[in-house]
Amino acid sequence: MKALVNLSIGLLFFIFIIYPPSINALSISITSAQFQYNDSKYIEFYIQVIGKTATFIDVDTNSMKATIDFTFLLKKNGKIVNFDKFSLQSPISYFKKDFIGLRRFKVDTGTYSIEINAIDANNQENKFRYKNDLDIDLDSRKVCISGIRLLADVKKSEDINNPFVKNGFYMEPALSYFLPQKVHSLGIYFEVYNLDKYLDNYKVNIQLKKGYKGSQSNIIFTNKINVKKIELLPALTSIDINGLPSGNYHLQANIIDSNNKIIYSRFVNFQRSNPISESITKIKKKTYKNSFVKKIPKDSLYYSLRALLPIVTGEQSISLNKVLSDKIDRKSRFFLWNFWVDKNNAHPEMEYKEYMKYARAVDITFRSQLGYGFETDRGIIYLRYGKPSQVISQTSEPNAPPYEIWFYDAIEQGQQRNIKFLFYMPSLAHNDYELLHSNCRGEKNNPTWIYKLYSKRTDANEKNNKQGQLSQYYQMLKNSYDNNAVRIWEELK
Repeated sequence: MKALVNLSIGLLFFIFIIYPPSINALSISITSAQFQYNDSKYIEFYIQVIGKTATFIDVDTNSMKATIDFTFLLKKNGKIVNFDKFSLQSPISYFKKDFIGLRRFKVDTGTYSIEINAIDANNQENKFRYKNDLDIDLDSRKVCISGIRLLADVKKSEDINNPFVKNGFYMEPALSYFLPQKVHSLGIYFEVYNLDKYLDNYKVNIQLKKGYKGSQSNIIFTNKINVKKIELLPALTSIDINGLPSGNYHLQANIIDSNNKIIYSRFVNFQRSNPISESITKIKKKTYKNSFVKKIPKDSLYYSLRALLPIVTGEQSISLNKVLSDKIDRKSRFFLWNFWVDKNNAHPEMEYKEYMKYARAVDITFRSQLGYGFETDRGIIYLRYGKPSQVISQTSEPNAPPYEIWFYDAIEQGQQRNIKFLFYMPSLAHNDYELLHSNCRGEKNNPTWIYKLYSKRTDANEKNNKQGQLSQYYQMLKNSYDNNAVRIWEELK
């Protein structure tokens, strides 16, 4: 059977990094993963060629590329059950850079051996060879978990031709279990199967633990996964590892029954190198007690912590919510001090005061009857991305509540350009604007936003919407001069 190249569902994750004896020899990282879909099981192989060990040839005076020829042999009980031969080319570049690829095979339950041979097409003496055994053990009759994938990069994408895009996300695998200091955030993806076949109300969580699996380990944190009774439950999350000290760790995904008993789990080991974090942690323990946070009144302390909610992410967000919930003075002051030391180790108090001037101004500008201004949707976006390049405000359109469209020429997060946010005020309460739609990655995206905004129109019917009807309705409003939002949205570039 010919190997397929499109990324599909669920994975049991194995990773192998091979560093040849010679520093000049071809170096390749291979990741394999098993998953299941519609009672079929698959195994994928992720490939990363270390660019500096490949031979690049000139394409023109400013660019070059490399080509690696691969042969894959998949065996079961000593017999070849799958074979593939292909070439992997690097992107054309002006320097030697790493490049990745993917291969996929259909398999059954059991133990397989994989043999991989690679030859540098531009230097036949430059070779790579790998052999290993793999167990395929997912069971379509039971609740089970795919492997835990560690991800180097995650972003929204509709590119269905990209083999690393799945469920609307580009997910680039982290092809090493060694996470250096420069890695600040770790993406995690796994899938839970067959929850629809059982009456028990299962829970799913993922835990970060100190030490490798099998050793005496402490739980550093637990993250709950929202559960639905469906055949395939995808789980995509990330954790902030910026302050995680050097050492061995493992991530463990668990299925827990109604008696709080773990009935199924998967894990993945990884190693963290973060020497600066260790030294900063030692300094922090000695110095925070005499820092500026000790002088902050208690009411101002919690105001300052709430003002951080729009800008914290990942594990830091989980920690902040716990600090606000527990309201333990010592932990609250340490969190605030720790946050601003991470931002500006030399002048944390100055950094804190500058931000709070900004946050107080946002609070005054966007405060509504529901809470602080920096907790409203507009306040959150303002603190998260800064002042918009342009704001279009409409307060008297006959068919719509008051609304605003914010436009950013560029935002630093993700290096995105031409970013827009649409806020509207369906309640008509003072300053009570809600975020309705945005084209910013990670923010609320609502393809049928025009039905919500123009709900007063008799022809605005979201329930009967089909894609073709939505497109026609969108075009009609675009050419309308008493319903301006679509035209404004289109013209802001």
